[in-house]
Amino acid sequence: MQTFDRLKIVADITAIRITDERVFTKSIREDTVISMKYYQSTPCMLMVKVDYENGEVVVEFTGKILGHKYPQLISITNIEDCFQGIESLGFCMFDMDMIMDSTVVSCDVTKDIQSDDVRKIQAYIKSHISNYDKYVCRALKNGNVVLEKNVTTRRIRKRLTIYDKGKEMNKADNIKFMKTNGLSNEYNGKCRFEMNLTTQEQIRNTLHIEDTKLKSVLSSTNNPIVDFLNEAVGQTKETISCSEWKSYQRYLVLKDCDFDLAKVEAKVRSLYKRGTKIADVMKPYRDAYDSLCFVKDDFFSGLIRQLN
Repeated sequence: MQTFDRLKIVADITAIRITDERVFTKSIREDTVISMKYYQSTPCMLMVKVDYENGEVVVEFTGKILGHKYPQLISITNIEDCFQGIESLGFCMFDMDMIMDSTVVSCDVTKDIQSDDVRKIQAYIKSHISNYDKYVCRALKNGNVVLEKNVTTRRIRKRLTIYDKGKEMNKADNIKFMKTNGLSNEYNGKCRFEMNLTTQEQIRNTLHIEDTKLKSVLSSTNNPIVDFLNEAVGQTKETISCSEWKSYQRYLVLKDCDFDLAKVEAKVRSLYKRGTKIADVMKPYRDAYDSLCFVKDDFFSGLIRQLN
């Protein structure tokens, strides 16, 4: 079942009935209201824009709208709960049949897994990129790791963020939400994988669906996070035996490159002839890195099993 932590949809304007205009900020042109917008950032992000010019309503929200059900994330089984949560704020009502037929224009596909060592997951992925020319892995100042396809075209760009969900939910601005909804300690020891899909073409291609109607998006059975990891991350399948001298040489190369395999690959590309199969040259260095930093325990396969 596909799960999300954010959805942005566009529906026909008749899908919403406004019951309290006072909470909206109005845009007026020549004494005529052309649009109204409601926005809140806490306890959950919620935006509702009624666009009279284009005859549509835009609704964007995060999984926190589910309250105590937040750990379930947004899915086909609780989408009505999400809109009931918005309705409970008292300023609008929705026609759910029309909402299910609305268009999803962006979303965050999200999976949470249990992990005692989020840093190990981040370090493994960062050090096992299959091709550093095709994929970019960046460690952010807040500790998150972002894995991206190295392209300039927005419609085919993929972005996966990996972070310690427990650390995020224990921040001051989340503690009240957690306590109010009886979720204290719920996210301790959990790692979040979040893929941002920002165009309809991305959504169709990534979720393997023919259209981006809300019911189609929520009903997708494809697992884009696993697909992207299998595409971007190369796992070590066996240990290559070599002399102690060769092991020492590889250790020195790793040390010279600050144990950063991206730097090793850049050095390899600068020194080897064009046409060399870089993946083959890099494999002994990945294995050497593993022997220093990881236990040979089918680490990546275990990670994929949790994400499925």
